[in-house]
Amino acid sequence: MIQSAGRAVILIFIIAIIVGGVAWAASVIIPAGHVGVVDYFGQVQDDELGPGFYLINPLKHVEKINTQTQEQEFKEIRGTLTREGLEVVLDASIIWHIEPDKASDIYKTVRGSYSETLIIPNFMGLLREEIKKYTAEDIYTGKSTEVEIAVESTLKQTLAPRGIIVERVLFRGLTLPPDVTNAIQSKIREKQAVEQMRFTVEKQRLEAERVIIEANATAQSNFIKSKSITPELISWEFVQALKENKNFIYVTGSGGVSTILPMPQGVKQG
Repeated sequence: MIQSAGRAVILIFIIAIIVGGVAWAASVIIPAGHVGVVDYFGQVQDDELGPGFYLINPLKHVEKINTQTQEQEFKEIRGTLTREGLEVVLDASIIWHIEPDKASDIYKTVRGSYSETLIIPNFMGLLREEIKKYTAEDIYTGKSTEVEIAVESTLKQTLAPRGIIVERVLFRGLTLPPDVTNAIQSKIREKQAVEQMRFTVEKQRLEAERVIIEANATAQSNFIKSKSITPELISWEFVQALKENKNFIYVTGSGGVSTILPMPQGVKQG
């Protein structure tokens, strides 16, 4: 009787272990920021599993794919040449993530690392294609921003249909050979000196024009005034001035002849 009970306990224990093992094998936890792609002997399920706990057929394989934002960093990229064939050394980063709804498509169509297979080759090709459109001086004087924008835009268009969303492309360091940099700096200084000379000449020309215009305006004004002055006007203005001077008497004689006499000493005008 005791032996029978012992056997039953052992049997139950074995069954529990088997059931637990099967349940463990059938359970899948998809962490936050991931999706699960279900693969059943090569048949990939179109619908991805979102984050959470699942019990599935133990014969099915669930591939957990990271959909969080990731950074692909590049240090000292070489082999990128300008229009005149000068090498540009570049540090850059790509910020990207996998679109959750296309994780199963990526799993089916991309072999190995998504970064190694899709992101890096496309980025390198676009980078070299864009930089060769510009001269070294263009790159040095700020056109690298145009290259960055063009590479980012094209990379987004290229990878989005594959389910890889490019958020940003960042250039974090761009250098030219020292002798090229020195030559460009010297050329820039010469251009600045020429521009300063042109500014000075233009300023002097404008000042000369201003003086001529001002002189012409003064001459024109004087000419107009001279045409308006008559003997009668002079006399009238003179008389008006004498009204304010108490030391003279203005006397009008016969025939329209006028005389100015000094005021006698001791005589006061009323």
